[in-house]
Amino acid sequence: MEQIKKLRYRSVQNSVYTSLRKNIMNLNLAPGTGISEKEISLRYQVSRTPVRETFIHLAKEGLVRVIPQKETLVSLIDFSRVEQERFLRTNLEIAVLEPFVKKCPPERFADLEELIALQRSAFEHNAYVEFMNYDDEFHRTFFEVAGQELSWEVLESMSGHYYRVRLLTIRLKGIVKDIISEHQEIFTALRGKNLDKARESLSLHLHKLNTEEKMLREEFPAYFVSKEQKDNFDVDFRDVIFTQKHR
Repeated sequence: MEQIKKLRYRSVQNSVYTSLRKNIMNLNLAPGTGISEKEISLRYQVSRTPVRETFIHLAKEGLVRVIPQKETLVSLIDFSRVEQERFLRTNLEIAVLEPFVKKCPPERFADLEELIALQRSAFEHNAYVEFMNYDDEFHRTFFEVAGQELSWEVLESMSGHYYRVRLLTIRLKGIVKDIISEHQEIFTALRGKNLDKARESLSLHLHKLNTEEKMLREEFPAYFVSKEQKDNFDVDFRDVIFTQKHR
């Protein structure tokens, strides 16, 4: 009976975490938005305990800022964190291209080509989140075919700031067309087994944010940590856990 209770609790906690994280990542909860245990527990009809644990988990991923005994905020996007997450992404993804090319069957190239077409359709219908889903599926395919799913899981769990910047970026005029053409270029190089060209194209594709930061800050100023502010994802988890245990 006790084991069943534990399983039910984990299921509830996972549901709250998954839903809240999705809303943060998709910007339904905008950077800087205040969220409370009471509000979230009422929304999901759960006790406060799984909500507290969700907040701690999200804080470790840099997606919320927990100020003990005061408030919890959806973290502002920090470009210093974006750069670290992108560094991780770039190095893992470039490394996976060689085993991808060696192992990739023809049908998976067909899958990649279809994903590019689906991205184009999503863009035409202003379906930004759908566009991002196809974008991630395009890149995830490299890891899956190469047998490096664990690396992709690490990237997904540690790329909250980078993902949100990418989602904002596709709303900028002209950017989406560039993304689609860059995917086509990467695809063509990989299908032709031109690894050097594929790595070059992928590196350029993943580093475009260097030129887009200024545009993003001008278009969405309230969403970003200013250059004068301290990292907004620095949290003393000992204080958080101590506070939660003694409420």
